[in-house]
Amino acid sequence: PEEDLRAHARAWGGVSSWEEWLLERLGFLEEAFPQAVEVELWGVWAGNPPRLERLARVWDRARREVRNA
Repeated sequence: PEEDLRAHARAWGGVSSWEEWLLERLGFLEEAFPQAVEVELWGVWAGNPPRLERLARVWDRARREVRNA
């Protein structure tokens, strides 16, 4: 939850919100993979059983319009 992320940021530094974390990750991926058309971020959630869920999906609008033409 958001409170856990803020507590982690206070204790060890780093991002203080999910939005900030997401923008930081997407910025890194944009630099590392400039030709990417679409990016999905997935997370593993603890539980019984653990599950894998998509956290975010983004794409380059101009490339999406070309792809859908």
